[in-house]
Amino acid sequence: MKQLAILGGEPACTEGFERWPQWGESEKQELIRALDTGWWGIGSSVVEEWEKRFSEIQGVSHCSSVCNGTLSLVVGLRALGIGPGDEVIVPPYTFLATASAVLWVGAIPVFADIQIETHNIDPNSIREHITSKTKAIIPVHVAGCPCDMDSILEIAQEHNLKVFEDAAQAHGATWKGKGVGGIGDLGSFSFQSSKNLPAGEGGMITTENKELWDFCDRIKNCGRPPKDSEFSHETVGTNARMSAFSAAILL
Repeated sequence: MKQLAILGGEPACTEGFERWPQWGESEKQELIRALDTGWWGIGSSVVEEWEKRFSEIQGVSHCSSVCNGTLSLVVGLRALGIGPGDEVIVPPYTFLATASAVLWVGAIPVFADIQIETHNIDPNSIREHITSKTKAIIPVHVAGCPCDMDSILEIAQEHNLKVFEDAAQAHGATWKGKGVGGIGDLGSFSFQSSKNLPAGEGGMITTENKELWDFCDRIKNCGRPPKDSEFSHETVGTNARMSAFSAAILL
């Protein structure tokens, strides 16, 4: 190549990137199936089907679907008891929501450095940033590459900290045979359009702890307990529920 394309030379690549997200007949049929149920919101059988399927994909016991990945972080932090004045250690190399969710619950994001080899949060830097106000760590599995969860869990145990995995980019990823999102106290996934499991918008909270799952489910469902039909709002919550149509695309 004698001259760069930007300077008038012949381009090395003449075709654009593949369009994303991609869809086909199966997505169309699932949307029609969801439409035909006649029940598209709270209590949708299609949403419950997707929660069960994602539980199988990640190998985690409990899943609670939400309308986007940002709110999965906010709801999860609330369920973990994180609030005003608390510090939460996060990496600086991540999408804004990792830190902004901490601010949404009134807590303070504290940035620990990343490893140059993986771009994931550095356990050594986590240790350096722990104070008496630190309550949780949010490791982000960047681009599907799991963080060093052994070291992070060891640190968390030493200092009595919660671990909330941000797995927005890590659907199907595993750490030593265990699906991410089920290693820490909670996991958070995103199904936004750019993700490898896209639904336009959507999110999922994952956990092995049934009590935490129950609390997350209440918070995202206006404070109502799972399967409630009596409008018994038992805690302060919000409407962060996933629609049947998002779940249908994911199925």
